[in-house]
Amino acid sequence: MVLALLTVAAAASACTAPAGPDDAAEPTLPAEHPTVVQPSTASTEMFVVPAFDGPRPEPVADGTVHRYENPRRGAVGAPAPDYRWLEYTLPPGWEVGDVYIGKHLGQPDEVALSFWTTAGVYPDPCRRDEKLSPHDLADHDHPDGASISLAHYPELGLSAQHDREASEPRTVVIADPTEEDGTLAVRFELTVPADLDIATCDEGAYRAWPGYDVPNDNHVAGQTDIVLLVDVDRSPLTIDASFRPESSAQDVRELCSVLGSIVMDRW
Repeated sequence: MVLALLTVAAAASACTAPAGPDDAAEPTLPAEHPTVVQPSTASTEMFVVPAFDGPRPEPVADGTVHRYENPRRGAVGAPAPDYRWLEYTLPPGWEVGDVYIGKHLGQPDEVALSFWTTAGVYPDPCRRDEKLSPHDLADHDHPDGASISLAHYPELGLSAQHDREASEPRTVVIADPTEEDGTLAVRFELTVPADLDIATCDEGAYRAWPGYDVPNDNHVAGQTDIVLLVDVDRSPLTIDASFRPESSAQDVRELCSVLGSIVMDRW
């Protein structure tokens, strides 16, 4: 059943691999926990997020299925996305680290996948304070059951992060054996400024959001992040697929295939 659903997820969570060099991107909170600043009012009109219509990734060839158990299921007093586990398929040559799953981890040509639970995002990943912006899904609806509408787009969350050139959001479907129609997610593509000297950022790190076990600081100048905010109960699950300026086109295609292979069991 799970293997059959992999194809559905791959079709839904596609991404485009740009030209690369061979063709010519569960987390300790800071000492003081950041505060999520809620917006005072909603927009007059809800933004209905269009369905993703980009190219479909190739299925993972000769892959190995791995399972990621929800480390915060049932947690009290903190964000805790309500799902049981995820499964994803890795091609040969990929590795599973403590936080990041990927190829050439820590190298200039890295491609990586990671899963995060967080209360919100930093308005400016380079110049951070104790005030977080809520997630883009903080106030949302399902106008027809098969789509997502956002009350504050593009005024908060990833869509409003400073200098990230966020794409307009799109909805994708994560295959789920417990949900006939799968689980909806909102997809963004974001960049890190190519001319940014990350050493000049606060604490010498660029962090899109805080986490719980390790900081989200695996960014380099010019990096692209494909981020899925998965619409599960209690708090969204954040999935980050990242690649760097020196990542090869083949490795980016593999990253897209891994992202597309994700299956979620919510119940």
